[in-house]
Amino acid sequence: MDEAAAVAAFAELDIFSSFSDEQLRLLAFVCEEVSLAPGDILYSAGDAADGGYVLVSGALEATHSPVEGSKRFRIEPVALVGELGLMLTRPRGASLRAARTSTLLFVPRGAFLKLLRSHPELAEDVATTIRAELSRYLDSIAQLGGRFSS
Repeated sequence: MDEAAAVAAFAELDIFSSFSDEQLRLLAFVCEEVSLAPGDILYSAGDAADGGYVLVSGALEATHSPVEGSKRFRIEPVALVGELGLMLTRPRGASLRAARTSTLLFVPRGAFLKLLRSHPELAEDVATTIRAELSRYLDSIAQLGGRFSS
């Protein structure tokens, strides 16, 4: 994938919204392109996280449980997946596999954190974006809570 296509994909994602074109190009430079055939596993729940992925084309299926028949969630481009791996060394919480031929960009944690350390304003903007996503997630859980109370 060329630099312009990678930069365009990054620019579509909230977490990179405050990055300058130069910073997005730096990110594109350190990324690795990953190609998956249908059925290929990107990662499994419990795997060590060492970065995040940007789904540029194709589709992924996520499962949060190793139990056969567990609910699958489809992820369409452009999407950031495994984003906690950009910041934390926690194990992956879900398994992802390609639903069809897919292209992703792997963003290594070390390079991402180095960019944030050299540009503190980006770190604050990324933290704000993550807090907003977490808040939306927690709100959706709270709304579901009413369905399960007796």
